[in-house]
Amino acid sequence: MKTLILGLALVPAAMAATPAAATVILPGQTGMVFTPLDTTTRGTLLSSTTQSGTAATISGTVAEAVYRNTFGTLDFYFQVFRTGGTAEIDALNVSSFAGYLVDAFTDGTDFDGAGPFATVNNPTLADGTPSGSTTRVGRSNDGSVMRVDFGLNGLTGSENSTTYIFRTNAINFAPQTGNATVSNGTSFNVLAPQPIGPAVPEPATWAMMILGMASVGYAARRNRSRVATRVRFG
Repeated sequence: MKTLILGLALVPAAMAATPAAATVILPGQTGMVFTPLDTTTRGTLLSSTTQSGTAATISGTVAEAVYRNTFGTLDFYFQVFRTGGTAEIDALNVSSFAGYLVDAFTDGTDFDGAGPFATVNNPTLADGTPSGSTTRVGRSNDGSVMRVDFGLNGLTGSENSTTYIFRTNAINFAPQTGNATVSNGTSFNVLAPQPIGPAVPEPATWAMMILGMASVGYAARRNRSRVATRVRFG
């Protein structure tokens, strides 16, 4: 079994919750099931591309896209196409997620028509019902790397994966050069989108900030009132 890895530079950001209803994939978690994407939340396409390369034992293409979802934060889309060679692709790793909260979704439809993403021909849970998929998602201990393990659904021949979507609380992104590698160490360069900059605070964080500012303002008013009283009656 061989592994395809997209390795990107790490970009820290403030921790905050995403607005999605799915379970957030926490650092160190593995073997988590993807949530079928609610397509009504897909939002607006910001960028899409395909990156192809050849290593000693494999050739392939990765379709990539960034959408601003209906909550106002960014979703990062990846789909793997195996185009040649002898190695089986059994995993996809994408990094630069350190400091962000991430939900993991899957979508097996051809949602962009003539665009880079295709209808899935690898088993998936995208329709919300059990379909024999062994694909699971995990996250590195430091939170930077999101890993898709295909399991028994590894890509052979000319298969492609379903589309994997990482919903973040990032509001900006930039391309970053990285490596696509198989486990024997051969590699080819790719250019993939990465989240950058500050994250959107969760509602509870905003509430605490507002409460804190209100408390400071109240204390300041009390101090001014006490000073004024002493001046008036001193």
